[in-house]
Amino acid sequence: MSPPGSARTWPLMPPTFKLHKDHEKIEAQRAKGILIGTFKCKRCGYLGYSTNGGESKHLARNQYCRSLDVDQEYEPMEIGMERDQYANEDENVPLVQEIPDVEDMVENYARIADRKNSGETGTMADEENAPQPVLRRIVSKEPPPFNLPIGQIYIQQHPFAGEHIPSLNTSPLRTQRTYWPFETLGDFEQAEIFDQSEASIKAINAQLNLIQRVQGPDRSITLRNATDLRNTLEKAMLLDEDRFHHRLITTKWNDHTYQHVLYYRDIMGIIRDVLSDPNLSEHLIFDAEKRFIQQSNGEENDRVYQEYYQCDDFWDLQTAIGEQLGRDVNPLALFIYSDETQLTSFGNNTIWSVYLWVGNLPHHIRASFGPGGAVLLGYLPKGDKQDDLRDSELGDYRSSLYHECFRVMLKPLKQASQIGDLFRMGNGDVRTLVPVISVKLGDYPELCRMNGIISKDCDAACPAGMIPTEDFDKTNIICPPRDHDLERAAIYKSLGLGHDDNDDDIPTPQSLGLRPIKNAFDRYTNTYFATYRTVGADGLHWVKQGVFGRVWFKKLLEKLTGPEKKQLNKCFKNLPRYPNLPGFAQGVTSLKWRSGSDHAVLSKTIVPILDCIYDSKTAVQNNIIRLFRLFSECMLLVGFQAHTDTTLSILQTVLREISELQEQIASIWGINLARPKVHFMFLHLIDSIKSKGPVCNTDTGMGEARHPESKHAYARTNHHTETVKEQMIRHVVNREIIRKIRAKVDREGERVLSNRSISIPGGDIGLEQLDPGSHVHLGSPDRSQHLSSYIEALATTHSLNHRDILKKLQGYIRHFARDLIPSDRDSDDGGNGFDISYLKVVNHKKADIGYISLEDHQPLRDIIRVNASWRGRAPRYDHIVVNRDHRALSCAQVLALFTIRVKGTSHSVVLIRPLQIKPRSKRHRFYTCTPSNDATFIHPGSIVRSVYVQKNATKPERMFINDVIDADMFLRLRNSRLVSY
Repeated sequence: MSPPGSARTWPLMPPTFKLHKDHEKIEAQRAKGILIGTFKCKRCGYLGYSTNGGESKHLARNQYCRSLDVDQEYEPMEIGMERDQYANEDENVPLVQEIPDVEDMVENYARIADRKNSGETGTMADEENAPQPVLRRIVSKEPPPFNLPIGQIYIQQHPFAGEHIPSLNTSPLRTQRTYWPFETLGDFEQAEIFDQSEASIKAINAQLNLIQRVQGPDRSITLRNATDLRNTLEKAMLLDEDRFHHRLITTKWNDHTYQHVLYYRDIMGIIRDVLSDPNLSEHLIFDAEKRFIQQSNGEENDRVYQEYYQCDDFWDLQTAIGEQLGRDVNPLALFIYSDETQLTSFGNNTIWSVYLWVGNLPHHIRASFGPGGAVLLGYLPKGDKQDDLRDSELGDYRSSLYHECFRVMLKPLKQASQIGDLFRMGNGDVRTLVPVISVKLGDYPELCRMNGIISKDCDAACPAGMIPTEDFDKTNIICPPRDHDLERAAIYKSLGLGHDDNDDDIPTPQSLGLRPIKNAFDRYTNTYFATYRTVGADGLHWVKQGVFGRVWFKKLLEKLTGPEKKQLNKCFKNLPRYPNLPGFAQGVTSLKWRSGSDHAVLSKTIVPILDCIYDSKTAVQNNIIRLFRLFSECMLLVGFQAHTDTTLSILQTVLREISELQEQIASIWGINLARPKVHFMFLHLIDSIKSKGPVCNTDTGMGEARHPESKHAYARTNHHTETVKEQMIRHVVNREIIRKIRAKVDREGERVLSNRSISIPGGDIGLEQLDPGSHVHLGSPDRSQHLSSYIEALATTHSLNHRDILKKLQGYIRHFARDLIPSDRDSDDGGNGFDISYLKVVNHKKADIGYISLEDHQPLRDIIRVNASWRGRAPRYDHIVVNRDHRALSCAQVLALFTIRVKGTSHSVVLIRPLQIKPRSKRHRFYTCTPSNDATFIHPGSIVRSVYVQKNATKPERMFINDVIDADMFLRLRNSRLVSY
């Protein structure tokens, strides 16, 4: 039972009735003569049964029907009833799943029982007609009502959802040992350490030799040397369905034949390996859905865009596949990324990697380095310049080689992508799925290469639409989608493949911006999904390193004078410390390379610095500051992990304002905006989020995060060109094997722990027993000291009036311990206060603050520091957001954190210096503030979270409340007023 007043999250019941997987248990009980009766629950439709001991059991595991022992809710039914007799008895009633709060249900049933015991009249129907509590989550195939209640999540399932009937006679496959092929768990753990430390053969041999000499007779580690370790890992490689192959690719071009070696895996083997992983079975989603909540203004509903399967593309995929192949056939979304990366800091050693993800998994799993993360599909040959190839032919030749390699890698999908195939899940279930390449990840050149686009000056240079290069600077037009049938006809005609060469209605590939080559992705995408829809938003190259980093910030540095650059560098070197906000010890103007994370930090902090540099406040300077403020908001919104219609509306407004401002400044600074990044950002960003989810789902950062693994693998090779790829593959596969075994070992450990009976002394603790400020935990304590000397030291350090602070603390202590201390009129000094000098306090140097993010409603944690000598250097006193009342927030600087003990009870106290808040400036849209001369005490429960107050080194009197530091802060200050304390 959950603590009183707590919000418990209940598992979702299926939206339609299906035979429960424990139906076989009922049959087994019946065969043994143990089963007495079989029942159907009126509340949820699940099957239940009774044993001969009279114990009532309910097969809806972990559902509220089982948690409540309500026998009268069951009715007898025959065990042999067919599914159709009770699956959907009233076809006119939509199948809606309702999950009420269990505490409200307990209260309702208790009230009904009290009425019956007291003899009151009334029926269950009377209670059902009474006002019911708001349901936290509703699942239905019907569209949501116009205005949802506050706090309710409405999940609209696809019309074809729930049509798959789970297999009943299958069970998950298990190996003999979770750590197979290793002999012992110690062998595996030692191998894992070797892999993580990238140990050399010499180091491995030395370590294993030492272990064999000193370990006892139990021999927990049986590996003797590096050869043993390699042979053990090769056992797993031999049984892998997705092991690597190499193939000689022959390309003919202008009567010449060229040969290259392709290293690749069986893509179907990769897919089956991911789907059959027991660790992933509960996370795989095969039915599309749309989620809705109420808007913050309470006027209408907000649709939520978070995971790929909650957005438009997956919904349309399921519709197209279900209509052609059957309602019980589901889409299997595949994400593909390819890019060339530098293996060394100098030289021309590069590798062209291809990675694969399953889009039916949540983003946090796909972005991980464990099961469900990116899987290396292959290494592509580059296609070096040949002596008999002209420079004008090199692009077409490389594209032809590129698509020939992908044609080989994707060939196993040929039949499955048309009519589907059977796939076994990790829980033993078997599903019919249609694998579709639904998202292609890559920068602009890579997307053009995947879609066969010329990518330079041509009539249609956009991979997703028909816009010529010279129109890339136009942000107020519509980019018409590509016509796949017309493009295929043009290519086939140019290659002489089955089309009438005299058909003048068919344009040339060049007029459509295409290279005259057969696209390898056509067969595996366009059956149910148009190719142009596979292009997803790339926040890294479109925004961070794109329009902001490579266009506007670069031009800003060029336009700044020498003294202004010195001022800029000084401000960035001395940025106030804040978690996850790295500094720039060398400034920013001397950096030759700035990563995407660097540009993210620059965008968050540049505006307050520019406000100090551009002090003359001319019209041009004001527009520049407003433009960079808009880019700060844009980059923050683009990075949201979950979007709603409201946040997309905000983003659309920001993009429109950027478009208007940048045209004015670009004409003054001489910037050419006809760039692919500008086109994508303004014409395709919003549509990509609606169709594929937040940018994190399609960002190339997921693929680029894998490049260090290739570099580490290359560092462990002998660097010989002929064998370097084979050596890299061996290191990559070894790491994958070890990660898979680690996941199995961890899962087995969790299973063992869940089967143990663990008792908690004292039982459940109700929320009413907890400190109201329990979301704030004070840490890093000092030794206890007397209160009088502690307050005197605080007054001296922070230039405060000692008597005034002491008096305020007396009043604060009286407030929370009024029953433990005398009142003024009862005190010994005749009402002038009470003596607190006998109390002892413990000073703390940090506090952990837990709060719920307004971005995705997930718990987050902040750490604030209160230290007179932070890391042996300058003092650090962080700032916080404080609840002033239910409608407004305020900010303050934390001067002290301490606990005080009164009559055997410890109380946490926070000393703050309130900030005087000034309204947002029209110039830079930040709240500014000044510290007050006073200080006061508050309870930790008043703290909301930390806040970044940005001071500039050149003008420290200017203080900015930085609301673009993260998504939660941006939304919090947008939805609430910020006032002086």
